[in-house]
Amino acid sequence: MIKILLIEDNPGDARLIEEYLSEAVNMEHTVKVADRLSSGIEILDNEPVDVVLLDLKLPDSEGLSNVEQIFSVSPNVPIVVLTGLNDETTAINAVKMGAQDYLVKDKVDSDLLVRSIKYAIERKRAEEEHQKLLQQRVRALSVIEAQENERRRISRELHDGLGQLLSAAKLNLGMIDLPESVDEKSRDILKQIDLIISKAIVEARRIAHDLRPTTLDDFGLVPALRILCQEFSKITGIKVKFQVSPTLERIDPKMEIAIYRIIQESFNNISKYAEATEVSLDLFKTDDRVFVKVKDNGKGFDPFAMHRTRKTGGGFGLINMKERAELVGGKVEIDSQPGGGTEVSLEINLDFFNNNHH
Repeated sequence: MIKILLIEDNPGDARLIEEYLSEAVNMEHTVKVADRLSSGIEILDNEPVDVVLLDLKLPDSEGLSNVEQIFSVSPNVPIVVLTGLNDETTAINAVKMGAQDYLVKDKVDSDLLVRSIKYAIERKRAEEEHQKLLQQRVRALSVIEAQENERRRISRELHDGLGQLLSAAKLNLGMIDLPESVDEKSRDILKQIDLIISKAIVEARRIAHDLRPTTLDDFGLVPALRILCQEFSKITGIKVKFQVSPTLERIDPKMEIAIYRIIQESFNNISKYAEATEVSLDLFKTDDRVFVKVKDNGKGFDPFAMHRTRKTGGGFGLINMKERAELVGGKVEIDSQPGGGTEVSLEINLDFFNNNHH
């Protein structure tokens, strides 16, 4: 049941609109008529309304002010503006302000009126859904930003705090001047302690870098990825070929960290599951897009089977990659088959934050 509020001061026009609505076969509705903007606003204030049919010339207000006043009381109600032939420009401006549609009174018939009302309600619903999605995306991005800030803080503390303490311990240990009388066993123990501290320094640096690479903040995506490739190669023994387009300058930090994390997740998956010997990482840019391809020569997998095992906990790394990409206006595609290696493709629209005003 569609609840229609008709704000129209001309009794003849109001009666005609009601007649057109009564001819509607497939639209159940009720109509309330107000002959002043003030009495229309009173109805809006006190009961639910699905759509407003609004005359632009009323005794107590006229023009775009009518639309403004309706929105000030009920910002989400769809409005269809009713106008005379000579006032189409104002009607078009009303649509620019947020009204869903306009109808020229002399050209209205039953079908046109019903279609306009239905479209107005649907379009408004679609706008609200889009707005909700944008708000969810903003919230999700702010959560990720908070996580990244916390990672940055812990990474700095590990690197600057714990790292420096361990380095100082190693330095002091190296300054111990053992007398000749110290037995071989004690010397071996000291050597072992020195080795353990060296390993702890390397491990603290590795954890700090995995948490949040300082290179990414200080120098950008490409230098951070070069280090990621070197570290990955050193730890896994897998050869990495890294190619980057020479035009890739600094981009939005949210996009840089998203690209870095997606590549990092791809590398993690390769080291855990792929049994690969070679990986290629390609990064290139057009005017408004960044493209990333991570390809390995490993054993591959069946993406559809992975999709089916989601419910049992399978493929969460891939889901995370896709979700992270979507938050910054990107999309991830996985191309793999058993025995045929895996290719992860990422495409990001650089205008995404500009277009969405965030």
